[in-house]
Amino acid sequence: MFDKPNQLVFYINAVILVFGVLVALLTNFIVIGLIVAICAALLIFDQIRQNKSAFSIADLRKILIIHDTGGNKATLTQTQMTTACHVDNTEYWFGNIRAVGSISNFKVNDSEPAEQKKENGSYQICMKLPPELKIINGSDLTLSYEYEDAFTQTEGVLSHVIDNDTRRLHLIVELPEGRGISSARFFCKQNGKEEALLPPVVTGQTKIEADIKNPQLGAEYCLQWNWSEEGFIKKLSHLF
Repeated sequence: MFDKPNQLVFYINAVILVFGVLVALLTNFIVIGLIVAICAALLIFDQIRQNKSAFSIADLRKILIIHDTGGNKATLTQTQMTTACHVDNTEYWFGNIRAVGSISNFKVNDSEPAEQKKENGSYQICMKLPPELKIINGSDLTLSYEYEDAFTQTEGVLSHVIDNDTRRLHLIVELPEGRGISSARFFCKQNGKEEALLPPVVTGQTKIEADIKNPQLGAEYCLQWNWSEEGFIKKLSHLF
């Protein structure tokens, strides 16, 4: 939960809490012991509160729709039930958005983003959180954008990096008819290591789904598929 400096503070407060309880139970200084214990408990509570993620996500669904067999046009929609863990959170950032091709037309809840950044090939999209949204009680946030020339190879990947506490992650890829799926897998990458997860569900050679409960914070979850090489006539038709 904590880094090393915060762990030390937590252990000190825990010792003070136990000491206060023992003083209250085993000596005549009951009031002093209770005051010490209550103060230590409040410090522990405040430390845990400050170290929580800025947001928590109950359910995150990421749907990629590829519109043509060449993989030239695609749309992604990310919907998540998001709760602010602190009342003073005034903005939310969607991060780790990248692709082999180009990405454009970002929308957040069907509106233009408040701010857009690109660093090291990765986009970050900002949404301002007005008070009327009441995100402290939980609210649906929807990010959408368009890909161009991002899935033209025989191997494709839809991924998501867990940067907030998330209860459930659901990844879906919808492919056009006319180009079959040869294989698909679901895996996790963290600290330079790759871990295989349960195989995704493939429906009718056009839909791939994978989900996981309580994904690990900081990990990247990848839904990867291979599909057959596009036919020569189909490739030729894209030129006209």
